[in-house]
Amino acid sequence: MDYFIYLGICIVATASPGPAIFLSIKNGAKYGFARAIIGVVGNVVAMLTLASVSAVGLGAVILASPFLYTGIKVIGGLYLIYLGIKAWCSKPIFHAKNAEKLAFSTPSRLKVFSESYVVGISNPKAIAFYTALFPQFINLDQPVFLQFALLAGTFAICSFSFLTIYVVLASKLRNHLEKRKTLAWFNRITGGVFIGFGTALVSSNHV
Repeated sequence: MDYFIYLGICIVATASPGPAIFLSIKNGAKYGFARAIIGVVGNVVAMLTLASVSAVGLGAVILASPFLYTGIKVIGGLYLIYLGIKAWCSKPIFHAKNAEKLAFSTPSRLKVFSESYVVGISNPKAIAFYTALFPQFINLDQPVFLQFALLAGTFAICSFSFLTIYVVLASKLRNHLEKRKTLAWFNRITGGVFIGFGTALVSSNHV
């Protein structure tokens, strides 16, 4: 198993912009590091779940069933569109004494975690990624479980690291979102990004 080739693939895959990264940026900018990092954990847990599914062969079953694959893809896309519309239409709460000063309404830890988990688990392309990639780096003459643990753990660490970096950078923007107009544009941009991701996922015809 050429581990360093796999590591390079993981770095590129987890550093590239996608729904999980933009959700982390949104959470970091609006709710701060402490709450956003919970979302990062939710996404990483989703990735480990998908890796486990692929490891036991269910990923291949899903890919072999166009109906099941399409169903997961559509559900994931619609959820991203929902998040986009929700962000676009969100109404911020402002201090009564200062109509321009924002008072952030922070969601619960469970909500942040579950939202990120659903975004991660409903991405069928991740199943395809694991199903296609894992066999290339697993030597059947060696203990498979240990190799799987190494591969899945490496991807999880890379994902956690890059998402955390984005959260840290985004949390620095929080003070700049205290103005009504700034927050309105931020909500529209993040909402538009999620709607775009969701629309692309739903309309994609290839596995």
